[in-house]
Amino acid sequence: MTTTPTAPAVSTTRLRRVRPLLTFLMLEQLRALRHPANLFFVIAFPSAMYLMFNNVGGIGTQQVGEHGNVSATVMLAMASFSACMAATSSATGTAIELQVGWGRQIAVTAGGMRIYWAVKVATAFVQATVPVLVIFLAGALTTAELDARGWVLGFLLAVVTVIPFILWGLGMGLLLPSQAAMGIAPAFVSLFGFLGNAFMPLNETMMTIARFTPLYGPVALVRWPMTEGWTYVTDLPAPVQDEMWMAVANLVAWTVLFALPVVALRRRATVRQ
Repeated sequence: MTTTPTAPAVSTTRLRRVRPLLTFLMLEQLRALRHPANLFFVIAFPSAMYLMFNNVGGIGTQQVGEHGNVSATVMLAMASFSACMAATSSATGTAIELQVGWGRQIAVTAGGMRIYWAVKVATAFVQATVPVLVIFLAGALTTAELDARGWVLGFLLAVVTVIPFILWGLGMGLLLPSQAAMGIAPAFVSLFGFLGNAFMPLNETMMTIARFTPLYGPVALVRWPMTEGWTYVTDLPAPVQDEMWMAVANLVAWTVLFALPVVALRRRATVRQ
């Protein structure tokens, strides 16, 4: 005669399976948050950039369209930049762990690499959320004005659009020695920020270049609920409007471009091991 497991027994079994995953995830968050470099480059630096530029020339309270003001555009750009920086740092650390053989240790555990990747991807998204929260709080306490849709969609888009930079961090971590990867990968994100219209208005030539850089898509999409694609260009008499498909295409294209070397490098590492 067979017996059917009772509800409490099923719940206990599921809890036992989930508990190690939750513990691993919690420990990863605590480890990342305690890292001094993360505290400075991911939270302090972008927050300082926002506070420095949010009201340059006293125009922070000037309205930009119907949905917000100049300070809000700076806040959204800094939130997007800092989220991408955090995701890059987290993913680079993951790749370095795989390089030194930690993946082989995880592979023989009950959850295997599926649990490892699930936790690491979740960690990257959580780490990206932290600076967005900090910068949005700074904006709310200073001169940023934004309608409800802009606050909600801006926050969600700042977190979701870090996907290509998770792949960027993984690729750099798999390609370069650990110390070089931890320095070069975030440094390039800063360069992408300057080229991608995240920090300051650009002239027409630089704006044309910006549309093909990795951070243009995330920043444009995060700003979209407020600006609807309108951008100030320094040497033109009026703002210009970019279509949404341009930002989406940029995000998708760079996601694919960053994913290809990650797949190739991971296969090479697996074969070598």
